[in-house]
Formats: sequence, C-alpha cells, structure tokens
Amino acid sequence: MARPNILWLFADELRAPALGCYGEAWAPVHTPHLDSLAARGVRFTNAYCNSPACVPSRLSMLTANLPERTGVYSNEGSWRSYPLPHILPTFPQHFAAAGYRVASIGKSHHHAAYHPWPEDNGEGSSMHGFGLDTNPKALEPIVPAGIPSPVGGVFPSDKPYPPEAVTWNATRWLDAHAGEEPFFLRVSWLQPHTPVLPPAHYRRMYRPSDWPGHNLPAFEGSVYEEAFAEMVGGRAFSHEQMQQAQADYHALTTWVDAQVGLVLGMLKLRGLLENTIVLFTADHGASLGENGLFAKVVHARQSQRVPLIVSWPGHLPEGEVRCDLAQGLDLARTFCGFAGLAPDDSFAGRDLFADPEPDAIWSTLGSGASGSRASSAANNGLWRNGGGWPRRTCIRTARYRFDMNVRQDGAAIAPAEEDPFLADTLADPLEQHNLAADPAHAGLIAEFRARVLAHAATAIEPDFVPAFSPDESPEFLPPRIAAH
Repeated sequence: MARPNILWLFADELRAPALGCYGEAWAPVHTPHLDSLAARGVRFTNAYCNSPACVPSRLSMLTANLPERTGVYSNEGSWRSYPLPHILPTFPQHFAAAGYRVASIGKSHHHAAYHPWPEDNGEGSSMHGFGLDTNPKALEPIVPAGIPSPVGGVFPSDKPYPPEAVTWNATRWLDAHAGEEPFFLRVSWLQPHTPVLPPAHYRRMYRPSDWPGHNLPAFEGSVYEEAFAEMVGGRAFSHEQMQQAQADYHALTTWVDAQVGLVLGMLKLRGLLENTIVLFTADHGASLGENGLFAKVVHARQSQRVPLIVSWPGHLPEGEVRCDLAQGLDLARTFCGFAGLAPDDSFAGRDLFADPEPDAIWSTLGSGASGSRASSAANNGLWRNGGGWPRRTCIRTARYRFDMNVRQDGAAIAPAEEDPFLADTLADPLEQHNLAADPAHAGLIAEFRARVLAHAATAIEPDFVPAFSPDESPEFLPPRIAAH
C-alpha cells in the first residue's frame, strides 16, 4: 500500500468547547466541517497542550519534548536574541528525510534557529495585517487594558481578509502537488487568536445576547490565575462588551471551520481523501471571561485543553470518542505510526493509536527569570511580591490536576510563593474548586508537590532571558492600541 499523505490542520488559541462536536459551548455554535470530520474519525476529549502559550507549545509539538528539555518556556523563545540551550530534531525533518514532501503554510512562530519545514510560507499569519495600528475605529475593537490586542471586533466585508491567504496558498499547494510523492502538509491559521476580528458576515451569525457575558460560574482559582486576570483587565468590560467578545470569538472560529472546509474540499477534488490522514488540533486553548480571564497563560481547563480530531477513512473508527489523556508531544510518534516510520529516539510522548495511556502528562509555562512578565509580548505583569512572573508547572492524571509555581527570578521558588492548586477532575470536571487547602487532601498534595519539584529540578535553562524589545519578534507583537 502507498504511504499515506498527512494533512495537519492547526488553529491558534482555540478552545475545545468552541466546536459544536464537543457539545460544551455556552450558546449554539456553527462548525459543520469540523463536526463532520469528527463524525468520520476519532475525537479526543482530554487532549492538552504542554505549555499554554504559542512558542513553547509549538516547539514541544515539533520536537516531541517538554519545555524542560527544549529550554523554551515562554514566547521569549522566538526572540532573535534568545539563547537556545540546544537544537533538537523535529518530526517534520524526520518525515522529509524519509522521502515525504514536507511543507507548512501559515503561522510557524518559533526561534529562527529552528528549520523544521523544507517549505515554509507564512503569508497571511501576521497579527499586523488588519490596519489596527493606523485606523482601528472602523474595526470596533474590544481591547483589555493589560493585553493591547482586540479580544473582539469586526473586519469590514468590503476589504480582502488577510488570513484568507493561508487557505488560498494551502489549496493551491494541494492542487499543484497531488499525486506526487507522499506529502506532509501543515496548514496553520493564526485565528481565533487575537486580534479577534471576524469578517462582518461571520459576525452577523452570532447574537451577543445569546452569550453569558459576565454571568459565568465562579471559580476558586489560584493566586496565579487571579493575578493574571487582574493584569489582563477583563473584569472592566461591560456586560455587553463581554457578550460581544464571546460572540466574536465563536464567529472567528466559524471562519476557521469554513477554511477547513475549503482545504478538505480541495483534498476531495484531487482524489486524495482516501489516502490522507487528517488531524486537527490547536497549540492551546483560551479563556473567554472565566473569573475575568482572557487569552491563555493559565493551566485552567479552558486554556490548557485543546481540540483533537483524527480521521483516516477505512483505517480509523468513525465517530469514536476517546477520553484518555493526550498531549501535544504525542503527535510526533502518532504521525510516525501512521506512516510506518520508526520515530527518532529523542521523541517523547506516545503513539495515540498503539501505546497505552501514561500515568500523567506535564505542562510548564514561564521563564521564571529575573523581572519576567506575565505577558512577554505586552511586557506587562509582575508577581504579587514585586518579583518577576513565576514559572508554573502542571501535572495531570486521569483524575487530578495539580499545578504550582516552581521558579522565580532565576532561582527555585520560595515555599511561600508556590501557590498550589488541586482539582479533582472526576468530581469537578470544570475545575472550579481548589482543594489545595483541604486537610483531607494533604497527603495527595504533598505527593504531587514532590513530583513537581523533582520534575522542575531536571529543567534545562537558557544562559539568560533577553529583556523585552519591540524589535525581537515584530510580526507577533500585539498592535499597540488603547483599551476600549
């Protein structure tokens, strides 16, 4: 049998409940193409990123290694002056060496020293193609004070929508290369990441009044989550602004779904569906007002959890739903298993369709360097004791989520600043209740704390973390506009 093609469809900052097939949205959502893909394949309900921020998550996926092994813990890892501790093999390079035609179209966002994609076309993936820096008023931006990029707004229908270049280039690539050597193509949209500016005709699909706004269940979060919420400033939105932001995010998700439909349509047109594995996922999720939170950066379920859908007609079950733990760094061994390739020895994780579920998965975010900020791009957010924003590590098992701070200002965290969080995810699937102060769980907390500290002690550190500079990664710095 011919080796299968692989099409990796990739969104940015997409929470799993935003897709209709997950059945968890706060209001009706429209994602027919992804819902259909899930009906034709396998949908994972407990898939998580290995770092709830773009750069460390993406690098963990590409190298199949945790941040503690890559040495990249936050978005500073894409800055030109960031001193990478080493360069690890990536699985796209592994596929290229095995004879696949390998390409990425859309957003990459990693350090320039990495070259995972023999063909890499980033057109349409910039955060700066919308005119926000020059004429934002027409876009009706809803901008929190702490992160100067819109979490809601609209893009006029009488103008070309810049991100459509990603879809156009992907369909053109498939049309040009169908029937050649087996291909591995990643199509990577920036959306629904900020700036959240759906085209006007998509915005009209969603009524703000259908969304809860500030009327969301209360959560007993960690100090870390509370501090991030205060920094972002989402609680300052009016109820109507919050509803509009929630509606706009889902409108932009519907736009992503439509782009998926166009790419899958070309796959069908060129007769490639039967021998192409299609995998859809995201680099991390997003908060949409939970306890005032927006963006990512926290290990709360809505931020760390991602959608994961895999379809291969005739080879994988149709309509199967799996609840075992999955993680971003599992993609490398899973793709290798599909293609019949022996994985590189450096790849961690597992083949999701051949290997047993692990006892735990890990996620870590934050450099923990002196003076580091909660948002490296916005250069905003210090910790409560006046020090730098801490590094935080999360361990998830089939039943529990536990996370705590592990590093601050270039050293191991002081015990008083550990700020532990424990949730029983079976009894409390939304992770609303922090059990860290419950004496009945003292033994379990001590066990998790010891595991996390031992894990943190193995981390590879860069020689230094560069100070903020707007020249470091200009294509992904948020536009500088005032809060509305």
